[in-house]
Amino acid sequence: MSAICAALLCGCSVIRIDIRKVRDLPYTVVDEYDVPEEMRQAIADQEQESFLYTWANEGRLYIARGYGKQDTAGYQIQVDAFYESSNVLVFATTLLGPEPDTDTDHGTTCPYLVIQTEYNPKHVITK
Repeated sequence: MSAICAALLCGCSVIRIDIRKVRDLPYTVVDEYDVPEEMRQAIADQEQESFLYTWANEGRLYIARGYGKQDTAGYQIQVDAFYESSNVLVFATTLLGPEPDTDTDHGTTCPYLVIQTEYNPKHVITK
């Protein structure tokens, strides 16, 4: 069995990241109006570029994944997996484009998704 690992530099030490699943984690997709104001502002500041942003508050962990500026509307973000490994939380998503025959707005959009789960002090990575 091969493990997929990455190295994360922290100060002068190297930490091995093991992304093998220990357990799936429950989560709720958060409506944009229910995103805490501080987090909403941070997302607005970053939304033009691809991002991963986490924010903890009152025993909850919020995770936002954005895909940056897109040429049209009609995009959706699918959660492929959200799980805990031995030392990180893995949040895997896919950006789904508009259906080919769908009439979409021709303006630019910055699609993002926010989930909420129980607070966990581990770092979050995307896959």
